Amino acid sequence: MAVERETYEASRQGLNDLYLLAKEQLVTANNKISELQRDLEVERNIRRDLESAHELLDKEIQDKDDTIAALRKQCSDVKKLNLDMLNKVQNTGKKMAEKEATVRQLETKSESSSSQITELIIKTKELSILNDDLKKELDMFKSRYYDLESKHDEAQTNIAVEREWKEKLQRQSSVDREELAMLRADAIHVNELKSSLKQLQRENEDLKRSCREQEMALVELGDHLSRSKVKAEELKHSTDMMKDSKWANDKEIENCQLCKKAFSVARRKHHCRNCGGIFCHQCSDNTMPLPSSARPLRVCDRCHDVLLERSIKK
Repeated sequence: MAVERETYEASRQGLNDLYLLAKEQLVTANNKISELQRDLEVERNIRRDLESAHELLDKEIQDKDDTIAALRKQCSDVKKLNLDMLNKVQNTGKKMAEKEATVRQLETKSESSSSQITELIIKTKELSILNDDLKKELDMFKSRYYDLESKHDEAQTNIAVEREWKEKLQRQSSVDREELAMLRADAIHVNELKSSLKQLQRENEDLKRSCREQEMALVELGDHLSRSKVKAEELKHSTDMMKDSKWANDKEIENCQLCKKAFSVARRKHHCRNCGGIFCHQCSDNTMPLPSSARPLRVCDRCHDVLLERSIKK
């Protein structure tokens, strides 16, 4: 009985540990799912931003191509009109070289990040203003010619930078798609862990139910053993009393063994079914259930008190 109880307690402790471990895994899995969902939402926002940037870049490239076409046409017209102004234009070569160096620095900075592209456009406008100031110092045809040449080169450089940035964004988009696929795989794995946890919870409930049934069976068994022990003690006590008692012979007993009154035709003899003694009717007018019979039997006053006290204690 004790071994079974210890085995049951050990198994129950193991089940509780397993349930706590499964519960911790569920909490960890839920936290990981939340983190994955947040990462997925961030990736979606980044992807929408990238798509918006792609659209803006395509639109700007188209505008640049249109501008380049117009500039080329204007350059062609200006070249025809300004062939005679080349000598004067050479005097401004140094200033234009400095402006071109500034433009190249701005272009180098624009390759570092998408935010610097906007800054480059602003600085390009500033260069346009400087070129306008330069045009005031030169002849109208000469300043217009070099201004168009500068815009043409700048537009080509910007287109190259924007194309390179677009390719970079496309590569980043591919990497994002791969990460998204990995996140989806992790989500599937988490769902599998949830299913396993539910199965473990069902098994835990079954084991708890089995443990409760075993506890009830053990309680019933303990009650049964207690009753059997009490019955065994009663039977032992009755056996001891039967050994100590002796069925008295009617011929040998002339007086009641309790009140000592003589027997007669009016005062008849009665045997006590517990101790075997002979008593009068007044001293044996009691019935009590005995282990030797299924129905109550006559007992003397002394045995009645003993049996009644024992019944009360039980």
